[in-house]
Amino acid sequence: MQGNVACQKQIMPDNQTMSAREILLEEIKRQPEPVVREVLHFLKFLERQHAPENWADVLPSREVEQEKLDILDGK
Repeated sequence: MQGNVACQKQIMPDNQTMSAREILLEEIKRQPEPVVREVLHFLKFLERQHAPENWADVLPSREVEQEKLDILDGK
């Protein structure tokens, strides 16, 4: 996932020894419960947004589906 490089420089410290996951976990540990819940909700939202992309190379396209329907309908 690529983001705005300017934003990444502001958010990500120059510490190259920690991964983004480690930095995120450390930051979450310092937040109050309501903020952690919002982060969780946002993560679930992002998972739902990316779910169709994960299957895009496996699932047939809409055009292929329509061709199958046309064949079945005798068109």
